[in-house]
Amino acid sequence: MSERSYPCEFCDTDQPQQRKRVTVTRQRGGQWFIFEDVPAWVCPNCGHRYFDADVLEAMENRMKATPSDARAVTAWAMSLSEKAG
Repeated sequence: MSERSYPCEFCDTDQPQQRKRVTVTRQRGGQWFIFEDVPAWVCPNCGHRYFDADVLEAMENRMKATPSDARAVTAWAMSLSEKAG
């Protein structure tokens, strides 16, 4: 199935959601996790992403322990709290 015909809950478009592979970041217990090539349903109008239950469960399970196929990455973390507004 390459399309899903539910209206988007954010922009309410009737355009069918499209199946794509995306990158997802999650934070758990002070640790960041980056998932690549995640199957998602994407709204073609606003870009909001929806995930099937089995995909969410797989991400949850992978965050419980460092998988053997994980690789470390370098990233910069910064706040805009004083700069924004």
